[in-house]
Amino acid sequence: MLEKPNFPDEDIIELLESNYRLNIDALEFLPIGNDQRAWAYRAFANSGDCFLKLRKGGTRQAALVAPHELRRMGIDQALAPLSTISGDLRVSCEDFDLILYPYIDGRSAWGMSLAPAQARRWGEIMRRIHSAALSPAIIGATPREVFGVKWLPKIARVEEVITSGDFNGDVAAATAQEWREQEAEIELCRNRYLELGAQLSGQPPPFALCHADIHTANIIIDADERIWIVDWDETVIAPRERDLMFFVLDGHASDFTEAFFAGYGDDDINWLALAYYKYDWVIQEFGDYGERVFLSTELGEQDLQASLREFKRLFASDDVIARAHRAFAIFQKVTAEADADIG
Repeated sequence: MLEKPNFPDEDIIELLESNYRLNIDALEFLPIGNDQRAWAYRAFANSGDCFLKLRKGGTRQAALVAPHELRRMGIDQALAPLSTISGDLRVSCEDFDLILYPYIDGRSAWGMSLAPAQARRWGEIMRRIHSAALSPAIIGATPREVFGVKWLPKIARVEEVITSGDFNGDVAAATAQEWREQEAEIELCRNRYLELGAQLSGQPPPFALCHADIHTANIIIDADERIWIVDWDETVIAPRERDLMFFVLDGHASDFTEAFFAGYGDDDINWLALAYYKYDWVIQEFGDYGERVFLSTELGEQDLQASLREFKRLFASDDVIARAHRAFAIFQKVTAEADADIG
């Protein structure tokens, strides 16, 4: 997030030093990321700098276990958390988790124009992840996809607040107005999410380990041009289209997509699953930004303003809603052609 949490730096340093045998020279808050329950820091330590994720409200076990298991299988590009003195992968203090990682001296791929060789390498890595064995550790820690049920209760709570008018502040008022103006579009997305989810429940594709948030912001390119995959918080066992949706109809140049699938080695897309996940992402965004503005009491003005801007952007001509509609149109076309061939 953009603003620091209510957690004193000196307390963070004390926890890191006592649990990781580190001597911390300084702690730098990094105003990055889009998770309202997570904050990032750079810890300058005697044994080498570290990246700290401070997370409130619990951490999925899969976020800790999955990258460790992938590295055990030789997929070194998965950035895994460091172990504490006692062997744990996090430190818990009240309602916060502290998760420490090696600091990668590099840059986020967000906003970059990746070279075809980098896109191809990314495809090769994703193929290895999707082909990885579902070890007992991964199965035990990682949730399996359940279609068409996530996010909806949160949206229902948001809409109750909007209908009741029980909110305060200019940002909340502007967001409520935008929500009302986009009500028909929101309802269309919700209905298609439910419709496609019901179809997938009846005919699910094969499942694989998926990162589930594999956009360019979660790719780090280091000084040696190596690729690192970070932020495994949403890891799930699901159809591979859960990840592939970030590479198909997602605003990438055609040469990037071609290079990615040249590395991935298979561009046979299940369009039912891909269209579903495009709408799944839309519904998640509705719930997330609605929760920030109407249900959270801890965000500052800067983060609230950012939430309103990002919510409005969802409805832009080439953002996630438009991309979901395009995927749905392709799914309908592919289905009609298949039906015609059978007929």
